[in-house]
Amino acid sequence: MIEEIKLSSFVTLLIFSGMFLGGSSIQFMSLLLKRNSLYLQIFCGGLLVGLFAFELLPDVFRDFQMIGIFTGISIGIFIMFMMEIFLHRNTFQTRHTDTIFLLLVALLIHSIPTGISFGMSLQPGQIMNYGLLIAFILHNVPEGMVIMASMPLIKKKNKLFVTFCSMLSIVIGLNILMGMNMRVDSIKWSTIIMGMTIGTIGYVTFYELLWKKSKYLPKAKVALAVVLGIVSIHFFLQLLPTHQ
Repeated sequence: MIEEIKLSSFVTLLIFSGMFLGGSSIQFMSLLLKRNSLYLQIFCGGLLVGLFAFELLPDVFRDFQMIGIFTGISIGIFIMFMMEIFLHRNTFQTRHTDTIFLLLVALLIHSIPTGISFGMSLQPGQIMNYGLLIAFILHNVPEGMVIMASMPLIKKKNKLFVTFCSMLSIVIGLNILMGMNMRVDSIKWSTIIMGMTIGTIGYVTFYELLWKKSKYLPKAKVALAVVLGIVSIHFFLQLLPTHQ
């Protein structure tokens, strides 16, 4: 058990480093686009669209039953809808913070199946797949980019970014530890969680990042930012060992 805790803690640190790298790259890009932070958020929305197209949806169509997926999607969208109502009713919420809190909830839900699945690959007797490990860590770089891009007008955003990344990394680490000790693989459970992942991230991507942020922007520039995000994530995924 001690060795499993050490390994999951090490992976958690690497995950945080990946998110921090992604956030730092967005900080650098924001210096070049001081008056165009909305386009940066839309670009990150394009990154998430690319993850849907090249990563999530192919896995769903290959490995899961559609009834369970649609059930999970419905649950995920309902969670996002209730979260948005809750945020709008609380005084701490402003028009710049709703997206980041909803995004955090979506990523926390997303961390459950990915963390547990990766943890199961690290169980005793399994051969360590270093390519999978590298891919798993690098997948968190775009997440760090999206988190940082979602908080351009929030005060003390650097501290908030570090807090969110730390929280998300720890939760992923706990899910990895759970997966390392899990002996029963429930297909129905995995299907529902994957559907919730699609529902929550889809809500944030298409409604919060793309629809809300682009309402009053030139549609041609919005489309260009989205396409750049999709193309960027496509080439990024091609660099990962598991996509060779």
